Amino acid sequence: MRFSTLLRLCSFLSLSGSLFAQAGPRTMRFLPLGDSPPYRQEIRDGVAYEQEPPAGSIPPREVVFGANTTGNDESPLSLGRVSAPLKVAPGVGVLSLRRKGEGEKTAAWLNVEKPEKGDFLVLLWRDPDKKSWDAPRALVLPDSAEVAPEGTVRVVNISPVTLAIIFEGDKIQLPVGKTWQKAIPTGKDATIQVGAVDASGNLRRIHSGSVFQNAGERTLVAVYKADGVDPRRALKAIVQREPVDPAKR
Repeated sequence: MRFSTLLRLCSFLSLSGSLFAQAGPRTMRFLPLGDSPPYRQEIRDGVAYEQEPPAGSIPPREVVFGANTTGNDESPLSLGRVSAPLKVAPGVGVLSLRRKGEGEKTAAWLNVEKPEKGDFLVLLWRDPDKKSWDAPRALVLPDSAEVAPEGTVRVVNISPVTLAIIFEGDKIQLPVGKTWQKAIPTGKDATIQVGAVDASGNLRRIHSGSVFQNAGERTLVAVYKADGVDPRRALKAIVQREPVDPAKR
């Protein structure tokens, strides 16, 4: 084989390997947002037994994904907690989520449209009109280290109203379904306030606090509609600080 031919072959194999690596599996995670139902118990023979929550009041404890996933394809869902990362095949497509134990002929609990590339986080909440986790809604949020690098704070609005945010003196209006992001120095407390205009036209504070990050960390602030029994506040915020690469934690 001529040297020039061998060189071209090596270049092709190197390029193919690079492209394959870029098209490798990425990760998908879930963050269910909402309020837990009131604790219920039943007394039998003097012993208290916790009762199952009412149907539709919490997300399925485990959901199963279809053939678009590779490796572990089950994920437990818990309100206010980010699920473990799952490997997802490259490329666009629809992921059908079903409750564990249901077959492929059963209607999907939720269909998620994958972004073309990169890791992603799926924010979940129940339909505010149906008020049941049998009717979930979702927002797919790009979640790679390139999109949300270390040192950044990202605010996402899945509430039904525009938010008013004051972050380290910056004043921002954040429409429904949108995100806002800013970098902060490592090891510095950054103040954040989130509010919204209520039905009376008054600005109500939803969240007030500070964000502190160590090296290699980032923070997500998600604002959502409270869906518990007679909630004191119409909107709530959850703050999640984590390593930039959760799969390696």
